Amino acid sequence: MPESLAIDGGTPVRTATWPAMFPGGTEYGEEEKRAAIEVIEAQSPFRYYGTNLLKKVDQLEAAYARYVGTRFALATHSGSTALSVAIAALGVGPGTEVILPAFMWIADVNAVIHLRGIPVLAEIDETLNLDPADIEKRITKRTKAIVAVHMAGSVADMPAIKAVADKHGIPVLEDCSQAAGASIDGHVVGSMGAIGTVSLQYNKNFTTGEGGMITTSDDVLFRRAICFHDGGFERDMQGVSIPRDSPFETWGMGARMDELRGAVGLVQLGKLPDIVRRMRGHQLRLREALGKLPGIHLRRLVDPNEDSGAYFTWLHDTTDAAERFTTALKAEGIPVSPPHGGIHQYRHMSNLLKNVPVTTEGCPWTCPFNKESPMEYNASMLPRSNSLLDRARLISLPPSLTEQDEDDIIRAFRKVARVVLG
Repeated sequence: MPESLAIDGGTPVRTATWPAMFPGGTEYGEEEKRAAIEVIEAQSPFRYYGTNLLKKVDQLEAAYARYVGTRFALATHSGSTALSVAIAALGVGPGTEVILPAFMWIADVNAVIHLRGIPVLAEIDETLNLDPADIEKRITKRTKAIVAVHMAGSVADMPAIKAVADKHGIPVLEDCSQAAGASIDGHVVGSMGAIGTVSLQYNKNFTTGEGGMITTSDDVLFRRAICFHDGGFERDMQGVSIPRDSPFETWGMGARMDELRGAVGLVQLGKLPDIVRRMRGHQLRLREALGKLPGIHLRRLVDPNEDSGAYFTWLHDTTDAAERFTTALKAEGIPVSPPHGGIHQYRHMSNLLKNVPVTTEGCPWTCPFNKESPMEYNASMLPRSNSLLDRARLISLPPSLTEQDEDDIIRAFRKVARVVLG
């Protein structure tokens, strides 16, 4: 006779608190403390000059470029500004469009709109990332870039996305913020597109509290990014300001990373491979143990052995089944949830997109250069994405997860599946 579910009065599998999902943040220790103190004692927190400049940001950039496998990396003070700088480097502006997936972070849209470009939303597939098959129908003569967002720890199908983009000569920006450390066939996220960004905000795989990185192997994109992130001014490859006219100079912003964050980020980057190794191990065990249960369809991973492992994600046959399973599994003490609900999904931004301009004149929506892009946004415009997101569920897999924690997931999952999906 099946064990009684907790929602039916049975004993829950687990009552202990789930470990916090701050992968890099919960790994902070003496190394980060010493790195920060070193900068403070040097009295030189600004990256470009000081009384005893330690060049921690320079070191972080060099180390991250080596890790990712690109020629260049540029540090910024947030992931959002990294996106804005990268989008600006790609030349997005009035009269241009940028294709984005239905499942993303609002900063991806913000970066396009702030530059007066038009976001064009596309469907996702069973990776829960941008659907390569849906891109082509969204491309117009105004398409300036495609943004592939590696959401909830897993990589978009970059080989297929790149094939479509390259056919049309359109650059791809990878937003790697939620999947730092993941790769496909040895190609680390941030190296497969024309340019990549990553957030170092607190709940990311490695973190400086706030911070961001840009990666590229394109000299022109890199020089444009340097200018845009530093008030519009050019600097040489050693970071020295160049007081002359430059084809890369522009109207920019102050988005530089400081030395305190650079020092901590350098320590955290050294820990990233081990953080990802542990999360990936949790995920692989759960996929092996639970992937063949009736009514459970694992999220498609382009390269399961190189995923970041941050989440165990699956889909149900129907929304109703997903909701019933979620309620029962939560009652067993397992923190299951829809995939990053709220403003991570386009449908919860649709009202904002329709009604909120970035200027008093209604731009970018009423900009005369955008008159050929009469975009209309509504919460049902991407039905396949809505269905996938409604049927998908995930469980966070912090690096600190223990074997007992994994055992609890497996036991609770099987217990609930026998009753709810049996």
